[in-house]
Amino acid sequence: MTDLHPVADGGLPAVDPRGWSLPRAVGLDDLGPLAEPISEHNGQAVAVRPLTDHPGWLAKLYRPDQHPEDARRIDLLISAPDTLPEAERATLYAGTCWPAARIHGPGSPVVGCVIPMAPEHYRAELRRGKFSERRFLEIDWLAKSDESIRGVGLPRPGFEDRLAACRRLTELAAILERLGLVYSDWSYSNAFWSPDRRSVYLIDVDGCRPRRMPDIHQPNWADPLTPPGSDADRCTDRYRLGLLVAKCLTGQRDARAFYSVSLSPWPDQPALSEVLLDMLFATDRERRPTAAQLSQALNNGPYLRAVPRPTRGPLPPVPPLPTHLVPQPAADAVSADPVGVGSVSVGPVTTTAGAAESGTAKGAPGAAEQKKDPATSRNAQWAWVVVIAVILLIVISLASHH
Repeated sequence: MTDLHPVADGGLPAVDPRGWSLPRAVGLDDLGPLAEPISEHNGQAVAVRPLTDHPGWLAKLYRPDQHPEDARRIDLLISAPDTLPEAERATLYAGTCWPAARIHGPGSPVVGCVIPMAPEHYRAELRRGKFSERRFLEIDWLAKSDESIRGVGLPRPGFEDRLAACRRLTELAAILERLGLVYSDWSYSNAFWSPDRRSVYLIDVDGCRPRRMPDIHQPNWADPLTPPGSDADRCTDRYRLGLLVAKCLTGQRDARAFYSVSLSPWPDQPALSEVLLDMLFATDRERRPTAAQLSQALNNGPYLRAVPRPTRGPLPPVPPLPTHLVPQPAADAVSADPVGVGSVSVGPVTTTAGAAESGTAKGAPGAAEQKKDPATSRNAQWAWVVVIAVILLIVISLASHH
């Protein structure tokens, strides 16, 4: 793990390949005019505003309650890439909006930071009925149904597209981990995805902190082994990274993703399922695999782990399927994709049902149970109750007449 530290006095910082050499601490007035905000009141930022005189660059302006210690933290982040090998530094700059300068203002050492805007190839034209909108494409789309993806005019991602995106995402996570940084905010909305280039761009990295930081809670992303109210650390990051990769690889947003992973459906990545399951279900959070181990597994490498193997908790129950997703017994309903990650409505659902029937998916309902309509079952039960009650009334009435 690399220790963060600013460049020593008299040393020269590494060349920033992003096209603008500026001091690592600048006054707000020195940046020139700011355009209208492209984002407001999002997380720790009150506004993100383009720099009019410097196309492609943004001023991310923080809330006024920033702690003075944040100035040193931002300085450490700005200098952190200098400690990396050249190839990793280039990867970090190309794949994240890494801060280039701390912005100070009157009476405050930190009012924000200068960050690059995400490259244009992370935007896509999304159809909305008769209208379309060009916007940044979040990695969330890798965990949506084929129906949703086709509905906005995007090409259906194949397994190789998913794999390439997850490889890049994990490569960035491994670099952050080697720098000793905690990100905490791994989720659908904090990474952009380029289908054409099969690449990923991580945002909000200026919030990273060394070793630990306040836990950033997102619905459905809570780490079960990080107690509420405690800080996020490298173990929290590993859980959330594994969760994001599992969902993006399988195209499934709920517990079905775990059962798809448990079937070890990736013969060219033989260690991948074991690494993901240990990241998600190891009962000892300190024994979760690192981002580097996940990256190695995604790139067809082995899983080198300590003995004995980590113990795992059980997989959660699979939620009932929506009616329109229940697999039909037609002969041609079997997906041509043996992995089943390309389609939520056919591939993953069929795979999960098979796991349940074979006993692999503990606690998962079988296909026959999934097809039952709960409302119909309840109505039938009430009908029997009424029939029995009527019979009892008739018997009582006859007995009273005698």
